[in-house]
Amino acid sequence: MKTAAEARTKAPPIAVEYPQEGEIITSPSYTFRIDAGAARVEIAVDGNVWTSCRRSDGYWWFDWSDYESGLHQALVREAPRGETEPPARVRRFVVELPESRPR
Repeated sequence: MKTAAEARTKAPPIAVEYPQEGEIITSPSYTFRIDAGAARVEIAVDGNVWTSCRRSDGYWWFDWSDYESGLHQALVREAPRGETEPPARVRRFVVELPESRPR
């Protein structure tokens, strides 16, 4: 059983605040906002490699671009410390980019 001090100092779970579940993104670039008390946070979008997020203003951020319209999925996790793979949180969202116009 945990002591009261351990319960108070445990980092809160990782939460993807933006995009929200099922959100529709319509811009050609997007910044994820992640709330976590972890020392390092990583993200993997659509099964790509884990990438470190940057810390600023009390949140973790990830700038995303060069994507296509369709259903997408992001996994976020506390960066591994040693051999144990930390659990990941899943967020699903949709990108609907306007059709590009010929010049």
